[in-house]
Amino acid sequence: MEYLLYKKNIPILQFEEDDAHYITAIKKVINVFHLPPHLFTDGKPSAENEYGLCQKLEDFFNHRIIPFYRKSFKEILLELEIHSGEELAKKSFYLSLSDQYWVCPLDQIGKIWWEDINFFTNEYDSAIGLRLMSASGALNKNSSSYSPDTTTGGELPKRWIRRDGVNYLEKAGTGTEQQEPLNEVLASEICRRLKIAYVPYTLEIRDENYYSICPDIVDQNTEMVPLDSIYQDIPLEDGVKYDFYKLVERCNALGIPNAEEDLLKIFLMDYIIANVDRHTYNISFLRNCETLEWIGVAPVYDSGKSMFLNKLDFEIEATSSFGIGAKPFEETQVAQFKSLPMEKIAHLVDFSSLKDISAWYRNFLRPLRRISEGKKAALVKTLDERIEETRILMVEKCSVYKNMADGSLIVSAPDFISDSGEKKSAVPKKNRTEEAVFTALVQDPTQTKEMLSQRLGISRATVTRALQRLCAEGRIRRVGSNKKGSWEIV
Repeated sequence: MEYLLYKKNIPILQFEEDDAHYITAIKKVINVFHLPPHLFTDGKPSAENEYGLCQKLEDFFNHRIIPFYRKSFKEILLELEIHSGEELAKKSFYLSLSDQYWVCPLDQIGKIWWEDINFFTNEYDSAIGLRLMSASGALNKNSSSYSPDTTTGGELPKRWIRRDGVNYLEKAGTGTEQQEPLNEVLASEICRRLKIAYVPYTLEIRDENYYSICPDIVDQNTEMVPLDSIYQDIPLEDGVKYDFYKLVERCNALGIPNAEEDLLKIFLMDYIIANVDRHTYNISFLRNCETLEWIGVAPVYDSGKSMFLNKLDFEIEATSSFGIGAKPFEETQVAQFKSLPMEKIAHLVDFSSLKDISAWYRNFLRPLRRISEGKKAALVKTLDERIEETRILMVEKCSVYKNMADGSLIVSAPDFISDSGEKKSAVPKKNRTEEAVFTALVQDPTQTKEMLSQRLGISRATVTRALQRLCAEGRIRRVGSNKKGSWEIV
């Protein structure tokens, strides 16, 4: 069967599918400039490689369907007597609330128009969304399947709802604690304070179940383009890792404004909340769907898999950033932070705006009965620790070490805003050597004097003097022997 891919009422390309819903051929490219960015070649719209277009279009549609492992999805297909997610998505013409692309059967061209079917301005049925979110009544083959829920990916239970003409995405949590919605709200508050663009999430509680609610990121004139689509033809490092610098280079070539800075802000926030799932569909870019002008990086969204999800209180307290996973550039939080040029946004980060967030977080968690009191205390304590750890790491990233002839150390660090609003150096001049040594020990307390000397580019004698002063100030102490012991941060 043949179909036409549209953006609004703009025909883009004609393709053919077999009975198993696999795309077998691109019959004709009608408007190359409006190809979805996922179909670009080397970052540019191109119709030269029809086989490559075919494979990319298949992948584009695969990310527009409900994953088979989503709760209740298999039951929904059986109840509707539909055989696959692709078949279900076609019932709604592959329409989405993230962009304006849709698919029309060739024999329906001229009979169906964007204005009549899109979900931005038209009502839609809520039955499938309710069935995906709860143990609502079973559907049947006559139930309506006209819904944006049929093209909403991800593993969490979620649905679209329309209130006073505005589309909102509602997501549920998982497990006994249902912590994901709580993490979304925390991420929103951190972004608000740090002046990072974000999608505002709010918490709703129904029958002791937790749900996060957020408005749609786009409207009928803007589209979301996931990072994966921007990066999709750049080779991965070691077959698994994305390269931040190649990504920024691609963004610059496309003309996406302020991409590097806004991306770094997202990863700064992720470090604070220990987000382990910032994958390439949890970062997007915005573009005008008609003029094709890039607007910029999309505001922060989908931060649910953070703040030690599904961990017990004692596990939280025992977890080091060296063991916390990260995506998509490195495997751990520390490795990813250190690999990114965070120093470029240091002048924009006001850590004092987070000074009382622990009180806010404690009050936010207080009435939530699914979270134990022990875990609440551990989360609040750890949030404060992570903020301070992030600040220290930022200082280390911004420091420029110069080995002087006399063995002294000069550290050039950015200004930070004090509680009184006055700009101050992050590290007092007289303590810069000690701060550099202290920061290094925070990251790895097993380091010897020789290792610290080599890492910081200073003499062993300078390291020894710094350690003596830190011990005298009560900030560190030696545990164990000189040969086999380690430093303890007090």
